[in-house]
Amino acid sequence: MSGLTIQELAIPASVDDADADDFIEMTRVRNEIEADTVGSFDLAYTPRELLPAWRDPDEPKRLFVAKVDGRIVGRAVHEAQLGTDVTSAWLEVEVASAHRRRGIGGALYDTVAGIAADEDRTILQAFTLHRADVAGPRLDSPTGYGSVPREDAGVRFLLARGFRLAQVERMSRLTLPAVVADFLPLPGYSLESWAGPTPEHRLADLAVLNAAMSTDPPLGETDWQPEVWDEERMRRKDALNATEGRLWLTTAVRHDASDRLVGFTNLAAPAEAHRPVFQNDTIVLTAHRGHRLGLVAKIANLARLQELSPGHPCIYTWNAEENRHMLQVNEQIGYRAVGYPGSWRLDL
Repeated sequence: MSGLTIQELAIPASVDDADADDFIEMTRVRNEIEADTVGSFDLAYTPRELLPAWRDPDEPKRLFVAKVDGRIVGRAVHEAQLGTDVTSAWLEVEVASAHRRRGIGGALYDTVAGIAADEDRTILQAFTLHRADVAGPRLDSPTGYGSVPREDAGVRFLLARGFRLAQVERMSRLTLPAVVADFLPLPGYSLESWAGPTPEHRLADLAVLNAAMSTDPPLGETDWQPEVWDEERMRRKDALNATEGRLWLTTAVRHDASDRLVGFTNLAAPAEAHRPVFQNDTIVLTAHRGHRLGLVAKIANLARLQELSPGHPCIYTWNAEENRHMLQVNEQIGYRAVGYPGSWRLDL
């Protein structure tokens, strides 16, 4: 279309830098697009909160923006895991509602799909939010759990390019303040909590637990290779988190006999009390499951949130729809389903 340009966006070192204007504008457009899909700005990030993910050397990404007459109206992302055996890439395309059906989404998709082709990726994948108010037929997840609306614009866009549904996730919301029963861990386990960076003597344990996050949760038919985590990667991740301006709260489960951490959960709370909190990772190592340790850790971390950063309206979290155990844990705490994003796959 006339006046359309697509360019790769250079990631600034800081949102305070003179060259950060396009990144700041991209964040605003991203937030508006996603708010149009989910019905609120609850999932919005500030540019400062979003920037660290783009500066993470362990999760490299490339960002492209579509401009019409010099104004950003859409964006596309190319991301691939590190490693020589990785054959897949994750693509994301978003276009502001007022500028759809003009070929902008297709042009953005061709840009990032072209990068994947140049890198000899044989699997293209996408994670998309879908509107909850779309009536009509639905597509069922191949896992047997969950579905997405067939007539959703994002679904039509992906199906037209040959993608198939690979997994459905549940987006859940917990209204705060929450009143939950207090569960104590079974004998032989105790809890450790901290705000901010991981204590130095626990970096190795958290590296093991983060690596397990890449292998243990259900993946459906998505391609995700095991990640390599060590103490240095933990330090890098903590350092990036520290630049966001959000409060990171972690509660870990200690196996007393070995003095090793065998599970953890974390929350990221924005500085503004009127904004939602995000529940991120939760995991317990296989050998220590069956003792309600994940539930205990989540409840303890929730109590820490209400102590250190009270006033937030709610918490959001995401889980595979077939991850029935974790969904039951969340439901016991009080989380309720508010959306069903999809993961998509195209084998070339």
